[in-house]
Amino acid sequence: MKALITIITIFLTAIIVGESCKPKSGNTITGGGKGGTYTINVTGEHHGGLLDTCKMYIKYATLDAPANGVYDDSQNVAISGGVPVASFTSLTQGNYYVLAVGYHGAYSPPNVKGGKSFVVSGSAEVVSDTIPTYQYNP
Repeated sequence: MKALITIITIFLTAIIVGESCKPKSGNTITGGGKGGTYTINVTGEHHGGLLDTCKMYIKYATLDAPANGVYDDSQNVAISGGVPVASFTSLTQGNYYVLAVGYHGAYSPPNVKGGKSFVVSGSAEVVSDTIPTYQYNP
């Protein structure tokens, strides 16, 4: 009887340990970077106007601005279909943070910036959005 209890205990322990070592499946998106088929198209916006003088900075694998201020890639906006847009292509599924730094001459100070997080996943391979900006003194 004692041997049977020992065998059952060992068997149950092995099952519990085996289950706890399996990778957990979930809907949490992690990662992000170059090497995929996804695209993020972004346009800077300030008080309803689109920024045609703007540079976009992208940080891979995060939803937050980098604490050290170092981004993975950058791009100036270019007019496409009448809209100033920066396109970050060949991205994988994952998390991204994009910072827009630009100029809006109708306001003083004319310097503007703002950031936005993006989660790229699923069947939509192109994500397009505006990034609201605010004025700042450099």
